[in-house]
Amino acid sequence: MIKSNVAKFILAIPLFFITSCNAAQSSSQVIFKCNTDEPTPIELVVSKVGNKLHLDKFTINAATVIDSADFKALEKSSYHRSLVTEHSLTFNRSGSEVIVSDYYSEEFDTVTKEKTVTLQKNGTKKYWVCDSTAISKLTSIEDF
Repeated sequence: MIKSNVAKFILAIPLFFITSCNAAQSSSQVIFKCNTDEPTPIELVVSKVGNKLHLDKFTINAATVIDSADFKALEKSSYHRSLVTEHSLTFNRSGSEVIVSDYYSEEFDTVTKEKTVTLQKNGTKKYWVCDSTAISKLTSIEDF
């Protein structure tokens, strides 16, 4: 019995290493998350898996708007001037564009912090300002 338990343990050791390696490779980090109820409820999540950014989720009124797998092209931009900083990611596919943005301004003695989502599809533009639960780590991404 002791020999069979030792043998089972020895056979199980590689499984622990394989599992931990797979978990490390597939772990994702949320880069941008937006929820809001105005003007219509949306939920959007952008994640970083390895070195790649993915538009993981985008729903309007709890219905999936787009298949995020279709969005291949990606552009990151940053804009800086005195008292204003904006970072954005743009996901493109034929005829559609999703832009997530993190805007900060201290102009006119007023501090403005906004995280926004813009959807341009079939010539129509929709815009949302995220609620206070929004997460943005766009500043940590290098421009490319």
